[in-house]
Amino acid sequence: MRLHVFALMFAACAACDPAYGPSPATLSYVPGDAGVWIDGGLPPTPAEIMCRRFTMDMSALAEAQWSGNSAACDAGNLNEPGRTSIVRHVNLIRFLGGLPEVSDDPVLNARAQSCSLLMAVNGKLSHAPTPEWKCWTQEGAQAAGKSNLSTTPGVQAVQDYMIDHGNQTTLGHRRWLLSNSLGPIGVGSSNSASCLWVIGGKGAVKKAWQAWPPPGVFPYEAYRTKWSNLDVTGWSLQSDSVNLQKATVTVTEDGLPRPTTVTVLKHNYGSKHAISFVPKGWQAKAGRTYHVQIGGIAPAISYDVAMVICR
Repeated sequence: MRLHVFALMFAACAACDPAYGPSPATLSYVPGDAGVWIDGGLPPTPAEIMCRRFTMDMSALAEAQWSGNSAACDAGNLNEPGRTSIVRHVNLIRFLGGLPEVSDDPVLNARAQSCSLLMAVNGKLSHAPTPEWKCWTQEGAQAAGKSNLSTTPGVQAVQDYMIDHGNQTTLGHRRWLLSNSLGPIGVGSSNSASCLWVIGGKGAVKKAWQAWPPPGVFPYEAYRTKWSNLDVTGWSLQSDSVNLQKATVTVTEDGLPRPTTVTVLKHNYGSKHAISFVPKGWQAKAGRTYHVQIGGIAPAISYDVAMVICR
């Protein structure tokens, strides 16, 4: 554990009521850590730990300032803590999913930065920009083919990737951030576009499956952005080893069925197999717990998602 810490007086949060256990008074914490109880009393509950990590990391995020120049085809660079904020946001997502952190790589950062200039100058997104594009470079084009692309700056883009509106046949942006193979990543951003290098990672996680929202307590704030939400784009489950082609999904709330529309997603976007299941005639709500059962596979997968408000 890192030694540079500060005490955080407990702030009220919807997850931190008697239903989730008593609230401790003080917590040793730095952004990026799950938090460690230091002042006696009962240890924090899973909901408290999750909410503290989520709230502290989100409050520490700062969109990067870009030093480039579109007119001069200068890809520029990102200031700190802007670049670190993008990496922190990715690692917060992976923390929520129970996955290890990833780091960024300076070489991949430079290529992703050239990619973000390409997207910004030309006012469009493509994984295969051609030499006719303004400010085209080989590095930028290479990064475009290896990256998640967004018309928003890098920090905002991470949450947009997890909702993945308009990408419902693959949910590939989301699946790459939750991939077993992710890391290191390349971070690039301008004021109006960003690229996040995700393909070709060296991660060696052996997780059998990954859901989003994941099992356990989940911050309702991460369920939506101002553009869309998971009620629209769907919940998902991905795996490198479990064939989900014939998977069935049952979601219940307090024993009552919550129907979904299940879609088998295209292969090899951050995971070999994946499905989405979109709520049909209902919306997920904070303070509710949803039981998910994935059948049609052996063994079946079963888990609960408890939606809580952290802020």
